[in-house]
Amino acid sequence: MSERWHVACVDGNFRVLTAEDGFGELFGASAFELRHRGIFEFLHPDFAEGARCALTALATGARHEATERVVLLGPTGAAVSAELTALARGGSRRIVVAIRPDAVRPQRARQPMVTPLEALVLEGLAAGVPTTELARSAHLSRQGVEYHVGALVRRFAVPNRTALVAKAHAAALYAAGAWPPRVDPRLVDGPRRAVGS
Repeated sequence: MSERWHVACVDGNFRVLTAEDGFGELFGASAFELRHRGIFEFLHPDFAEGARCALTALATGARHEATERVVLLGPTGAAVSAELTALARGGSRRIVVAIRPDAVRPQRARQPMVTPLEALVLEGLAAGVPTTELARSAHLSRQGVEYHVGALVRRFAVPNRTALVAKAHAAALYAAGAWPPRVDPRLVDGPRRAVGS
């Protein structure tokens, strides 16, 4: 990955309007393929909040320029730390975004920690457990399960349950070779109680 600056222009909703070829190469796509995609699709969700706040301030006119540290999601799934600098274009809602990857080798994204309840929900989804049964084992209502599933879908930036399970597998959240699926205990933030207790 190049260590020089790569530039794109985004609209007030943070969708890519134009990008130079090098910007697309950061993410394994052509500049044309990036058009109309949200800039936050290319940032690791665990590290995107600072950039989201900064770009929102630019879009609303509260700031004119911003610099943030971000983690890019590279084309192979590798996470790469980078500097993001953005400038609001006066008289328009367009924002110029420049990204420069750090001069380090790509690292795998840090694995997200999940709560014991989130782990139970992820395990149930991966095993195909019906929502009512999952609610019973988690001591939640059906709506409570749906709430937690929705929160996980948003957190992992995926469109549905199937994609959530796939992304959790890709992030190596599940212990290898376990059936029924089990979230790796090292990634569970807090003690787990036995199912049904």
